Amino acid sequence: MSSMPSPSLVRIPTIPSARTLMNLLIGGFAGLLLWEIWARVITPLVIGGPLEPPGLVISLAENVFGYKLDLGPATVIHWIIGIVGYPILYYIISRSIRDYGVVLEALVLSIFTLFVASRFLQGAGTSAMIYFWLVVVAVSATRLINPSKALADAMSWGTFTWFNALGIMAPIAGLPFLLMEWGGQLSFMSYVGHVIFGFVLALVFEYLEARPRTA
Repeated sequence: MSSMPSPSLVRIPTIPSARTLMNLLIGGFAGLLLWEIWARVITPLVIGGPLEPPGLVISLAENVFGYKLDLGPATVIHWIIGIVGYPILYYIISRSIRDYGVVLEALVLSIFTLFVASRFLQGAGTSAMIYFWLVVVAVSATRLINPSKALADAMSWGTFTWFNALGIMAPIAGLPFLLMEWGGQLSFMSYVGHVIFGFVLALVFEYLEARPRTA
């Protein structure tokens, strides 16, 4: 008896329809709105200052292209990335990688674990790093008890957006990996904000996408 072929681990996503693109933009806007509240209202109350993603954009432009970008254009680019860039990337990854949430979570957690371990081996580890690592592990572990795969995957996507910003883009911009050399508080607040952003982005998009199409 022949067995059914297993679904491919990686597949080419279909080109999104106009409706899907609109749902992606709505999801990105909703996520970015909550991010801005977290970054500019809540974060200053906790660590004394806001999160400044345009600063990362400015550092990227200067370090990669040698161009000094003003705050205004950098802020617009930050908004475009949040409303358009990340949603499109979410669509590509979620529609091309089976169990993408597990894959992204494993990637981020393994690299973060290796980083923290290396810092301690170098004698530069701190208790704050351990606490931060434990939070990331705990958030990842919720997948084991979360009955909703959609919620778990949305959380994983949020975690990945943090790693993409501070684990990939920050070093390219000439900044410390995950900004941990700056004490960890900024990175932690960014982690929470990105989890909120990515979670809402994915959840809103999937909710809108699952609604029946009206005639």
